[in-house]
Amino acid sequence: MDLNNRKIKILQAIIHDYIQTAEPVGSRTLSKKYSLGVSPATIRNEMSDLEELGYLMQPHTSAGRIPSDKGYRLYVDNLMEIKMVADLQRKNIQNNLLKKFGEVEQLLQYSSKIISQLTNYTSAVLTPQIKENKIKHVQLVPIDQQNIIAVMVTDTGIIKNPLVSVKEGIQHDQLEKVSNLLNQKLQGMTINDIENQMLELLRTELSEFNSIIESVVPKIFSALDRIEDAELFLSGTTNIFNFPEFNDVFKAKSFLTMLEEKQTISNIISASREDGINISIGSENIYQEAKECSLVTATYKIDGVIVGRLSVIGPTRMDYSNVVGVMNQISQYINELLRTRYR
Repeated sequence: MDLNNRKIKILQAIIHDYIQTAEPVGSRTLSKKYSLGVSPATIRNEMSDLEELGYLMQPHTSAGRIPSDKGYRLYVDNLMEIKMVADLQRKNIQNNLLKKFGEVEQLLQYSSKIISQLTNYTSAVLTPQIKENKIKHVQLVPIDQQNIIAVMVTDTGIIKNPLVSVKEGIQHDQLEKVSNLLNQKLQGMTINDIENQMLELLRTELSEFNSIIESVVPKIFSALDRIEDAELFLSGTTNIFNFPEFNDVFKAKSFLTMLEEKQTISNIISASREDGINISIGSENIYQEAKECSLVTATYKIDGVIVGRLSVIGPTRMDYSNVVGVMNQISQYINELLRTRYR
């Protein structure tokens, strides 16, 4: 059966109407609201064909239809016109992001709030993975005779402070010398780059402090290895209650439970490894928890390498046109800011 131009126009009208109203769309509604140039009877026949082709579904015995995941996929790939963010709003976003651009995490946390406000959906932002960040500075700071904080600053401005306990007493000047050596040898490396051979090099160059190297350095990297590899910022978690699809208590509870599982959300957002804007719709999501939802995800980079993702999570009846426009704009600004900072 051919998906001709008339069927495409009818499908596009149904998706547009359903996104706006959340009500199954009938032939009479289409005939009255949209200039399709055909009779209600012809529209009914075309709707029946679209259902047979898998682009529409009939949720109950009424004549109204709703889009299927396959219908939404055709829409976002071929029919959707992306809404542009208004000039004034765009300038406000850019200015506000600039004001928040201290550390990368601060920028991303604020971006999550902006995305949620502009789309009215739940937003989720993954920060850069610390184990892939380059080490910029290391400082060992004594707390008392048995405890040290290793202040680790990365090239993305992320600071981690693992606490390390040692049995032997360590002098402040000894720690200072070890800190200086660590900075000389580790600067520019990632945590994933640092292997046992680095310990051998440190032992050789600081033989007089072998006891410190043996007792402190392995514990620092062991502590870093246990650190959460990426932060997840969520905003607008209760926005889902604005949509009638989630009036069902079971669906709403399932959605909120999914949001509570940080690792699950991180996995769902990171499922697509592609660059740019990616849209996954309902059953296309590989994780069962997200099969009632759609995700629009954008990437951001440092030095040309994808280091994190921004995502919008909502019902499959999502206003994809607006969401993609917002995500394009926000991700563009974030990439520009990061490129300027880390050029």
